[in-house]
Amino acid sequence: MNGFFTRFNRFAVLGLSRNPKSFSRQACALLKSEGYEIYPVNPNTDVIDDQTCYNSVESLPEVQAAIFFTTPRVTETLLPVCKDKGIIEVWFQQGSADNAVIKAADDLGMTYKKSCVFLHQPNAGFPHNFHRLMVRILGIDK
Repeated sequence: MNGFFTRFNRFAVLGLSRNPKSFSRQACALLKSEGYEIYPVNPNTDVIDDQTCYNSVESLPEVQAAIFFTTPRVTETLLPVCKDKGIIEVWFQQGSADNAVIKAADDLGMTYKKSCVFLHQPNAGFPHNFHRLMVRILGIDK
């Protein structure tokens, strides 16, 4: 999955929070500032940051990949829906996947990365650049 953010530029973002201070909102703001197209999915709101928010994966326009900010139980239920929609490349933000989610993704033939979005964005700044350095030194994000 190396190059996830160089190969794709149209992402469904599943579980984008309504809370403007949330981690998912910060990550999406960074991705949008880098020129990525973001299509948020949250069944509890119609708009986030003046952008249409889709209430389901089925209602999304065509995207290239999905980024999950959901709990593992929600992630697991959404994987087959993504596969049915033709989304087979997925990113599991830390905390969105557990062993059952990884098994489900494997069983569905999906390609995935389980990591922090900020680690893979060179312009993320501090403290993410320090985190990125530690990951490289320790080799823990393979």
